Amino acid sequence: MLKTAGRVLLWRWRRNPLKRRSDIAEAWIAVAAAMLMLTAPAVGVVMAGVGERAALDQAQGLHRSAAHLVEDASATPVRFSGTADDDVWATVWWTMSDGSPRTGQARVAAGGEAGSSTTVWLDDAGRLHPAPPTPAQARSQGAALGAAAGAGVCVLVTGIRWAVRVRLDVRRGTQWDRAWAEFDANRGHRHA
Repeated sequence: MLKTAGRVLLWRWRRNPLKRRSDIAEAWIAVAAAMLMLTAPAVGVVMAGVGERAALDQAQGLHRSAAHLVEDASATPVRFSGTADDDVWATVWWTMSDGSPRTGQARVAAGGEAGSSTTVWLDDAGRLHPAPPTPAQARSQGAALGAAAGAGVCVLVTGIRWAVRVRLDVRRGTQWDRAWAEFDANRGHRHA
């Protein structure tokens, strides 16, 4: 049984007078696709590292600063705002290193009262930025990117293999039709 299954599986590699060049091409394309699929985990791991590093690099040049709410923060966080936490937008003020006061909109905990303390993230020019991801969040972002990249390789390779196979099938169908027409012509049959 196993010997028969192996022979059926590898039919394109055996000598066969009915084997066409397109059958051999399809077999080699399948081998190439399998080899490329084997790279998907490596691509995923590399992209996970790249994604994690990119997320951690968001913190470069940023520093924490104490700030105070200028107004009461909404008690109800806005859902579907692109964040999964309970932060809301509110006006805050902070003092720059040279002592000058600044104000701006920042994400703060929901329900904060005017005058209460909060933490904001500033760049070297004193502009507000969203809080950079934590190391755990960076790992999660990297893992998501890695999984998407690995899956993307698989989808791309499968799609290309499918497209090539469809093209080969169309070509084989055309060759088959031509061969039958030639066979009919040689036997004296004419189609109306």
